[in-house]
Amino acid sequence: MSLLSLAGLAASLVLMMLMHTGVLRAVRAVVLAAQPLSGAHVDSCVYHRSSWTPGEQDLYPVWAAVAAAGTAVWAAVAFGWGWGWPLAALAWGAAMGWDLWRWERVACSVKFVTWRRGWRHSARRAPVARIKEVHVVEKRLLGPLGGCYVAFVLDDGKAVKLPHTVLPGGLGAVEDLANFVRLQMQQVEDVRRRIENERRRAGKPPLDPTEREIRARIKALRQAKASEVSVR
Repeated sequence: MSLLSLAGLAASLVLMMLMHTGVLRAVRAVVLAAQPLSGAHVDSCVYHRSSWTPGEQDLYPVWAAVAAAGTAVWAAVAFGWGWGWPLAALAWGAAMGWDLWRWERVACSVKFVTWRRGWRHSARRAPVARIKEVHVVEKRLLGPLGGCYVAFVLDDGKAVKLPHTVLPGGLGAVEDLANFVRLQMQQVEDVRRRIENERRRAGKPPLDPTEREIRARIKALRQAKASEVSVR
């Protein structure tokens, strides 16, 4: 196999990867526009697990199918094998179908952080009022390559790891979502302080930490229950 032929194969694989990424991004945008992950609330920030996130075993079939499609296109162009085109279409269709079926994404509204891992699972969410810590975790493999994700800690001490995505091209979206959550957390804290100040000015004793925590949890549970009912 000549060097030129190998270069053609590499170019075919890269073009197939780019086409898969572009079409998948467009399909995801249409789906989220029709069905926001946050339900009745607006998805203010969103990030998705990239098709090329390292270490995600359920994405290996996508990689194999895209590689098969690129190889079939190369064979059809380089050697005139007509069967390469339908094989490429079949392989790429399989890659798209599996990628959408295993689609993992995260969205944040002014009240909730919502995430979903594939179509087989229902969306899960956490009220912003219950989040105490937010972190952006990076796992580098080689240079700029690696993965990243958002992790947060709830007021009951439970740690939650959100879906991973690839570092190049994904870190910015992950940091944007984390910063938006921090902003909403600060606004919730400001509201709590304003209420306490108003109670002091009205001559009412401020809520003790235990009572404040109980009320916050009751409010968060009511909001979560009402949101689940609206999503259904």
